Amino acid sequence: MVTTQALNAHIVAVLWNDMKLGTGVLLTGNARGTEAHRVNARGAIHGALPQCLHAPVHSTSVFTAYFCKSSTDNSTPVLLSFNTILIGFSGYSNEKCEQETANVGIPKAARSCSENGTGDPVLSLPNFVNCSQNLINLAEQITDNVTEERLLEIAKESQILTSQPEKLTADNITSAAEIVSKILTTTANVTEQAAVVAVTTVSQLLDARDAEFSTDNNINNVTQSLTKSLEALSLDKGSNETQVVQPNLAVQSVRVDSGSTKGVQFTATRGRFDHLHLSNPVVLVLTLAALSSTEEAGQFGFVLYQNDKFFKSKIYRSTMNISRRVISGSVANGELNSVDLLFNPTKSDGVKLYDHACVFWDYKKDDWSTENCSKSIDEHNNLRCHCNHTTNFAVLMTFKNNYTYSEPLDWITYMGCGLSGAGLCVTILYHVLTRKSRKTRSTMPLLSICLCMLIVNILFITGIGNPNADEVSERSNSSENTLLSSDLLPPPDKGSCTAVTALLHYFLLGTFAWTSLYAVQMYMSLVHVFSQPPQHFSMIIIGIGWGLPAVVVAITLGATYRVNNPLNYRQEEFCWLAALDREGNFDITKPMLWGFLLPVAIVLIFNGVIFVSVMACVLFKNTALTSTKRQSYLKKLISSISVAVVLGITWVLGYLMLIDHDETRLVFSYIFCIINTTQGLQIFILFTARDSVFQKKMKDIVNSISPPELYLHSETFMLKTEQQDYVSESYKQFESFSSTTYTSTV
Repeated sequence: MVTTQALNAHIVAVLWNDMKLGTGVLLTGNARGTEAHRVNARGAIHGALPQCLHAPVHSTSVFTAYFCKSSTDNSTPVLLSFNTILIGFSGYSNEKCEQETANVGIPKAARSCSENGTGDPVLSLPNFVNCSQNLINLAEQITDNVTEERLLEIAKESQILTSQPEKLTADNITSAAEIVSKILTTTANVTEQAAVVAVTTVSQLLDARDAEFSTDNNINNVTQSLTKSLEALSLDKGSNETQVVQPNLAVQSVRVDSGSTKGVQFTATRGRFDHLHLSNPVVLVLTLAALSSTEEAGQFGFVLYQNDKFFKSKIYRSTMNISRRVISGSVANGELNSVDLLFNPTKSDGVKLYDHACVFWDYKKDDWSTENCSKSIDEHNNLRCHCNHTTNFAVLMTFKNNYTYSEPLDWITYMGCGLSGAGLCVTILYHVLTRKSRKTRSTMPLLSICLCMLIVNILFITGIGNPNADEVSERSNSSENTLLSSDLLPPPDKGSCTAVTALLHYFLLGTFAWTSLYAVQMYMSLVHVFSQPPQHFSMIIIGIGWGLPAVVVAITLGATYRVNNPLNYRQEEFCWLAALDREGNFDITKPMLWGFLLPVAIVLIFNGVIFVSVMACVLFKNTALTSTKRQSYLKKLISSISVAVVLGITWVLGYLMLIDHDETRLVFSYIFCIINTTQGLQIFILFTARDSVFQKKMKDIVNSISPPELYLHSETFMLKTEQQDYVSESYKQFESFSSTTYTSTV
């Protein structure tokens, strides 16, 4: 019986007879401490069993973990030192191969830790590696005539040469896989030591860089042969039960009598001191229709891979750093009825499960397949798979980013954009209607600025929210089992959000382009008063103002937008340029930086220089503004504010929002929102409402409006007079709108 206790995972094999729990075998280990000592713990195998088998569990298992404490070895001229080693694992020397050797940095030796008959930890003698040896040469040494002793030596040397997986290349992986495969198939019955060394090497290969397992590399045939050899090892007939567990690989074989055994359940759960990130249990149940009628006992084999690097799909692409475990179930001397897989999906921040597929590895297609497999989700949100054949099984999952969509715009934004829109409309109409009487060169840039800002306000209010926020997907509960294409589902791109992003991008850049052209015209008018603009100046500024932003937007779209990956161009939370990576950090490769922030920064610097030059001219050289000292300062202040507003200087506050301090960023966010959402209103007040012509026109319009007419009646009364002694009086009354007159004569 081969028993290698695991540092990282519980591996449980449970046999049952007629759906009643029979025997349970728990072979596991947990690590704690730095010296050779024993750690006892008790653990129950409740949880997964009732969910999968609906059978009661009445027992607990006791497991023990050991360490071999730090050691040294002086059997060679070079003193070797080893750190603490867990029982069933190997440790590598702290001494490395020298710089001038082919295997620089590789440990010179390895030794294993095991337990003796009394249960005490025992260290093996060190195994050495030739620092000039390589995996290709070792693979060539395995021939039909190689002895078992030499085969074991080659296996041990291969283990040491693969002890630093991050340095392995595709050729190294291919050679090491060939060596392990030949070791497992050359001998009729694999010895305990050879099995442990082989599984250790494979576990180390599974830690190699993912890029080295690319489907472009010619290692698929070798890894297929290796996985088949591991399946054969799991069906080893040399012992009743065999278990070899390493951090990335577990192999277990269970022999059953040809009696009433109905099936075997294989469970891998997280250890108490787990460093393997085996966060969720994996349960595989093999149910038999019948065992073979021969006297030979039935054999069940299980292989658990911590990741899918040996099963590289050409269809299913991985973009997220999520490990996909693969579990193999095999049966010898028995007729299989069904295979059931129970899996609890990994919970990851920021994503949620969208869909999953129950698949097996089809060696003919060299890819995953869903044939004869079905899927479901139980009431505990466990993913269940049901197949009618044995092979390497996996659950492929597609996740969807759990986006926090932008809230509806608040009243500050609505009010600011609404007032700005109204002010911009009046400004545009006024300057269009009075363009002939005004005859100023700055009319076109100012009108263009207002037009761009008006469209930006309309787009912002009506289209900044992503319509995908209203969609709810229930795909994860679907029973349709189809092969997936990726582990991350890009949100659907219906075109509207991307179109709004592109239009906002264009008209915002257009706004800043026209502010620069306005600055140039203002500079020429105030600083170079007597200079004449170049020929066709109007056509030139029209081409620059409307054409240059279009070029930037076209380049940005062409470089970043893809139909199957729209989020490389825009954001999903709201319709604007992408700026952050998947972890929420500012990404300099996203279009927000070089497609918007950088061009706007250049424009603002240019406008700032023009602003300083113009203000120097206005404040110190323009004598027309000095009628009185008080009025002069007031007019100069208003002129300065007007120029700053139209040149977009206030957008500098937007860059202050990039400060990595929450309170400061919040303050600048509110100031930026208030000032820039009302920028159109500011332009109306400073460039239209203050204009004397506009004021006169408005007065004429007001006066031209006829007041409501009131029709009043007028009557005249004549009073007769009477003469009396000594007194004479007469009265006349006129009743009209204006007055009443009384006349008295005495």
